[in-house]
Amino acid sequence: MQAQKARETLDSKADDFFKNAYKKFSSAALLDSEDGGIFHYWGLVLYDQAQRKQGKEAKELYQAAGEKFEKALNLEPDNAKIMNDWGAALIEQARNKPDKRAESFYEKAKEKITAADALEPGLGAYNLACIHSLRREQKACQKYLEQAHLAGNLPSVKYLKVDQDLDNVKNEKWFQDFLGKISEEAEKNLKIEEREVEIEVPPEGKQKNISNSWWRKLRRS
Repeated sequence: MQAQKARETLDSKADDFFKNAYKKFSSAALLDSEDGGIFHYWGLVLYDQAQRKQGKEAKELYQAAGEKFEKALNLEPDNAKIMNDWGAALIEQARNKPDKRAESFYEKAKEKITAADALEPGLGAYNLACIHSLRREQKACQKYLEQAHLAGNLPSVKYLKVDQDLDNVKNEKWFQDFLGKISEEAEKNLKIEEREVEIEVPPEGKQKNISNSWWRKLRRS
């Protein structure tokens, strides 16, 4: 898919891939203008390209992404993922705004993400944690990081360490303790999975289809 190629391309040809992706979205929308998924993914790709740009060009791409998210949500008003992704784009827009202007974007983002979280508890928890970190609201940030963890929607420890949205809390003791806790849990889960894999290997050395094992089904549920 053109959009996927664009994500993986870091040179000047990326914009060409994006343009081709937008042409395909446009054609798909003409064939089925009632498919919210088309506009949702279109918005995501615009959001992706906007993150690669600066100034006026980035602003226009973010605005276009918001318009696609809005269209998608009008078609699928109970789609929590659209709400959450729209909120994430608004957070990104706020990043380079003066404090007073940024606040309005954070508030709009919080509104979208809170609505998403109400429909699918835990889905928007991490994005809400990011908003509260950016606002220097530590207790609320900690609360939503815990919720994201419990819901299984927390990024990897490696990502948490580099996510700029969490810069305001990274040096706090509670955050370091949180990272330590989830690192230990991840290590324990990995060891459990490795033991389960060993158990499932037949004595004659023929390996079973691990993807159907009970523990993998449990982790996907």
